[in-house]
Amino acid sequence: MHAKRKTRWIVGSIILIAAVSILAVVLGGDATTQTVYAAAVDFDNGIYAQAGGTGFAQDDDPPPPVDHSNFANLQQDFQSGSEVTEQCLSCHQDAAQEIMQTTHWTWSYTHPETGQELGKYNVINNFGIAVPSNEPVCTRCHIGYGWEDASFDFNNEQNVDCLVCHDTTGSYTKSPVDAGEPVLDSLTFEGQTFKAVDLSYVAQNVGPTSRESCGNCHFNGAGGSALEHGNIAATLANPDSSLDVHMGVDGNDFSCTTCHQTDGHKVEGSRFAMNSTDEGTCETCHTATPHDYPLLNNHLDRVACQTCHITEDAREAATKVSWDWSAAGELDSSGNPIIRKDADGNVIYDSRLGAFEHDQNIIPEYVWFNGSYEYTLLDDPFTAGSQQVVMNPPQGSIADPDARIWPMKSRIGILPYDKSSLTFVIPQLSGSDAAYWNSYDWNQAITAGMNYIGAEYSGNFDFVETKMYWPITHMIAPAADSLKCQDCHTQESGRIDFVALGYSVEEAERLTNFPPALEIELNQAETNTPEYCSTCHGEQYNLWLDSSHSDNSVGCVSCHTKAGEGEHPAVAYTSEKSADVCGACHLAEHSDWDLSRHAEVSIACGDCHEPHRQGQRIVGDNRTACESCHRNQADEVIHSTHWQKGLSCVDCHMRTDADTGHNFHIYIGTCLSCHSEDIHTSSTIVDMESALLQGEPLDETMDEGEAMSEAAETEVAAEDNGAIIEFPWWIMLILGGGLGAVAYWVIAGKTPGDEHEENRKAE
Repeated sequence: MHAKRKTRWIVGSIILIAAVSILAVVLGGDATTQTVYAAAVDFDNGIYAQAGGTGFAQDDDPPPPVDHSNFANLQQDFQSGSEVTEQCLSCHQDAAQEIMQTTHWTWSYTHPETGQELGKYNVINNFGIAVPSNEPVCTRCHIGYGWEDASFDFNNEQNVDCLVCHDTTGSYTKSPVDAGEPVLDSLTFEGQTFKAVDLSYVAQNVGPTSRESCGNCHFNGAGGSALEHGNIAATLANPDSSLDVHMGVDGNDFSCTTCHQTDGHKVEGSRFAMNSTDEGTCETCHTATPHDYPLLNNHLDRVACQTCHITEDAREAATKVSWDWSAAGELDSSGNPIIRKDADGNVIYDSRLGAFEHDQNIIPEYVWFNGSYEYTLLDDPFTAGSQQVVMNPPQGSIADPDARIWPMKSRIGILPYDKSSLTFVIPQLSGSDAAYWNSYDWNQAITAGMNYIGAEYSGNFDFVETKMYWPITHMIAPAADSLKCQDCHTQESGRIDFVALGYSVEEAERLTNFPPALEIELNQAETNTPEYCSTCHGEQYNLWLDSSHSDNSVGCVSCHTKAGEGEHPAVAYTSEKSADVCGACHLAEHSDWDLSRHAEVSIACGDCHEPHRQGQRIVGDNRTACESCHRNQADEVIHSTHWQKGLSCVDCHMRTDADTGHNFHIYIGTCLSCHSEDIHTSSTIVDMESALLQGEPLDETMDEGEAMSEAAETEVAAEDNGAIIEFPWWIMLILGGGLGAVAYWVIAGKTPGDEHEENRKAE
C-alpha cells in the first residue's frame, strides 16, 4: 500500500505541475526575465554589471565605470599601443573579435540591396580621392595600429586600438603619417605640434566613449574641423543647445552613442545605408506625431525631420565646398610648397593638394532620398564629355514611398581620370619617389597608384568636375529656430524647387502659394491684421473668431490677396473659393477630395464649408450640408435606424481612419466602428479590415472585396499573447482546473477503486 501511495504522489505531482503551467499560460501572459551578465563591464553597449549581477541598460542609472588605475597590469611603461591592447584583451577577451566584424575596422561595406562594395577603402571620395596606396596618411583615423600597406594583418587582435575610442584624458593622439600608431615622440607636421602620449596614463583612465573620443576622427575629415561634414565639427565636443539641441551641455547633453547605439561594438548609423524614414531614429523618442498640428505631422510621410530642424549647414565653422586637385603643383621661387589662407584663416591653396573654397551657414540642397546611393566606383565608366559627374546620386523619387525630402551638403571636387577608359584613377600621394608630394608629376603618381592596386592605366589623364552628396544629420536647432512654413512654401524665396522634385506645375503652384501665418502678417503691416479688417467686416470677423483658422493664427490675408496695386478699399481683395486655396494648407484633405465625386462635378470646399467659420453650411432643419444637394437620399434616410439613433451623413461617409474622409467613401471599418462587438461574421473580417486601415498590402491578384471574401472563409490563428496552445482562454481555464482536481484526488488516494476495496475489507 505504501508503494501505491508513493506512485499516487508522483503521478499527482506531475498532473498538478501541468495544471499550474496551463493556468500560468492563461493568466500570466508574457514573462519578463532579467539578463545576467558574467562580464565585468561592457562600456560599448552601455551595460555595467558585476559577475552574477543584473545588467543596467543605458536608460537606467548605472554604477560608475570601473577605475582602471587600480589594475596592476596597466601600471607599466608601455612601449607601443599593441602592448596596451594585449592587457585590455586579458579581461575583455571577445572585444577584438567583435571589433573586427565592424566597418570601423574593415573600412568595407557590401550594400545589401545594390550589392556595391562600399566603405571608406572602396569608394572614390571627391575630396581625398582614395585610401589605397595612401594608407599611412589615411589610416591615422583607423581603429588599429600599423595599417601602412596591403600586407596589414586584419586578423591580428593586437592590431586593434582600444584607446582611440575609450580615452577619457583627451591626451591620446595618433601620428598623422605613421599608419595609426600613437605619437610616442613629439613631432611637428604641417605646422602642428603633436605631443608624446603617456600610454600608461591613458590606459589607466579609459572609460565609455564620448563626443570627444568619437570626434578625434569624425570631426576632422578632409584636413580639419567641419571641412568634410559641415554639420560635424569640433564645436560639437561641448556645444550649447542653440547649436545642437540634443548634444547641448546646457540641455540634453547627449553623447554620440545615445543615438548611434552599439551592439557588440557595431555602431548604428552609416551614410552608406541609412534609415530615411525616421522610424527607429527620431520617432523612437519623439513618436510619429510630435507636433501639435496634424498638418505638420502629415509632413513626416514625405519630409525628413532633419529638413525642418537643421536650418543651415556649417554653423559656427566654415566647411569646404570645393576642392580642385588640378590646381596643385605651384611652388615658390625656391621650389618649396606654398600655402595661402583667406582672411578667416581658411586654407585656400596648398601646393600638395590644390585650391579650396569654403562657406558657412549654407542652405542645404534638398533631394528625394530613400537611404541609398548609387556610387561611381573605380571601374565604373562615366559619360564621355561629362561636364560634371555626380558620384553618388541619392536614390529615391516622389513615387518612392520610402523616400523623404532630405537636406544634403553638395560639394564639388576636380579629380583626375583616365581619358581612354573614362574611369577615375588613384594617384599615390606619398610613400615613394613617384608619389605626387615628392615628384609633383601627376602621371608618375597615377602610374604608381594604379600599379599598387593592380589596375590598368592608359597613361592619358585629365581632370573632371565631380559632385558628391553628404546627408546632413547633426546640429539640430531648437524647435523655436526650426524652419517655418513660409521658408519653403513661397514662390519668390522658397527653399524647395517642387517642380525639380517631381511635382506637377499645378501642384507646385498650390504648394508655393502657402498663406503666411498671422505673425508674418503683423510684421508686414498693421492693415493686414484681422482686427483691422473687422472695422468694416464685423460679421465675418466674429465668425472667424470662432474658427479653427483663428485658433491657428490664419488671418484674412492668408486667403484673401489684393487684386492689384494700391490701397484697400480702392483695390479689392480676391474672394476665390477654389479648392486650391484651401488645399495650400489642407494638403491631405485636398488630395482625398480630388478622388471624390464632388471634385468631378466641381463642388469645392466653400460649397460645403462656411469660409469664415469653417463649419458646414446648414440651412433650416438640415443636420449636415449634404442635404442641401442630396435631397432624395435625405428623404430616404430619415426612415432608417441610423437616422433615428441620431447619426447623420458624415457619421458614415467620413468615419474612417484610412484617410481624412473627404473622398466620402464608406469602408468596412466604418461599420465596425459601431458594430464590431456583435458583427455576424468571422473575426477574420475584423483582422483584415484592421490590416487595410494600417496600410498593409493585400494579395495583388485580388481586389479588396475578393480579399475580404477569402478572409471570411479562412480560419484565423489566435493572437499570440504568450499562450503556447491556441485555444480560447476559458477552455484552458477549465482544463487547468480539472487537472488540478484530478491531481488532488490522486494524491489523496480517493480513487473509486480504492474506496470500493476499503469498503469490502471492512465487511
